[in-house]
Amino acid sequence: MPNVDLAAYAGREQAYIKHCLLENYLPDWGYKIGSAWDNLVFIDGFAGPWRVANADLSDSSFSVAINALKKMQSGLAEARGRKISVRSILVERRKKAFQKLQSFAESHTAPGFDVHAVGGRFADRISEITGLVSKSRGRTFRFVFLDPKGWKDIPMPILARFLNARSCEVLINLMARHAVRFLEQNDRKESYDALFGRIEAMEVLRNTPKHRKLTVMLQEYCLSLKLLCGFRYVSAAAILEPNEEAIRYFLVFGTNHPRGIEVFKKAEQAAARIQNKVRFATIFGRKSQGEFDMSGAPALKTKIVYELRNQYVTMAMEHVIEDLLKGPKDLGVPYCDLFARAMELPLVSPEDLMEGIKDLPSVKMILQGERRRSPSVEKGENDRVAVIDRKALEQQLTILKSRFVANENAAPGDLGLPVN
Repeated sequence: MPNVDLAAYAGREQAYIKHCLLENYLPDWGYKIGSAWDNLVFIDGFAGPWRVANADLSDSSFSVAINALKKMQSGLAEARGRKISVRSILVERRKKAFQKLQSFAESHTAPGFDVHAVGGRFADRISEITGLVSKSRGRTFRFVFLDPKGWKDIPMPILARFLNARSCEVLINLMARHAVRFLEQNDRKESYDALFGRIEAMEVLRNTPKHRKLTVMLQEYCLSLKLLCGFRYVSAAAILEPNEEAIRYFLVFGTNHPRGIEVFKKAEQAAARIQNKVRFATIFGRKSQGEFDMSGAPALKTKIVYELRNQYVTMAMEHVIEDLLKGPKDLGVPYCDLFARAMELPLVSPEDLMEGIKDLPSVKMILQGERRRSPSVEKGENDRVAVIDRKALEQQLTILKSRFVANENAAPGDLGLPVN
């Protein structure tokens, strides 16, 4: 049951889903990271506030995050006797919004929990933000949240210098649907090159069929986070339009540990369940605003959710099989690596991966310890999956690829872009 109140999000239900994901992710992140690190720093590079309904700003991203982190901090102290320092750095360039942000920061600062407002453009304040982070004593871990209105304010070369560290995770709003509209305009090329940080990304996108551009844009952006920002693992959540069958944007996640992907996927699944209920009720008018059933009951799904899940799960298993075929013949591939590879795509669950692997008779699991039937991410490289029949696995890959092509032909607009 989310703590954020849907009644405050009339006309911006997609922000509600985003805040539900943050609310689910940050406590688990804090508990796990806080067990080993002395300081946790939350950075919101485009804080606002904007379009908030509540005078106390409780329906803003930074307020949702700070409330979640405060509960985590007190819970960690009570349950484990672990006292950690938490700092939130909130950045906003608009003067009127910054004044509200500054007042919020002052009222929410407490011993061991510092909230600091920074005025100006995020890209121009990197040095100041870095200086604030370095004030923390001991081991410090950063979570960076970037939710710009477009893509010009998050140039990859700037992000690469700021994010390239082991002790860092990032969540970025990639306005892919909006960005795809302008791909063919030559005067936008410079801004796209800055978004990806790789000039070859634009060539790939322009040579991609229209109905696949959203997914390919996501894949190219994730590749940039890996190559340029140094993240070993990436994942993404799809935030859908509240009242139509289309993707609005992706929330792209980067981390350096497979456990980070595991925690993110748990939060994504929780947010997706809520999203299904909100969208179904919004589109079909089953409930009025503020009366949505947020219980654990299964939610009905609209067409795009079924189609997206089907395609993403198929793509994920293609990637897994390709990695297995590239892996060492006898040792196999660490399950944690296959897990991270499959979880790169939205709406793919750990259960989807397990079922997919069990449906491959041409592989075997090599598990550490006795009486274990399923692999675990926590076992690192000790739990592995090995190929026992390469030819059969290659045939399975061919079947999956043909199934993916058939699905595309059946529903060419299923990734949120109309096909003319």
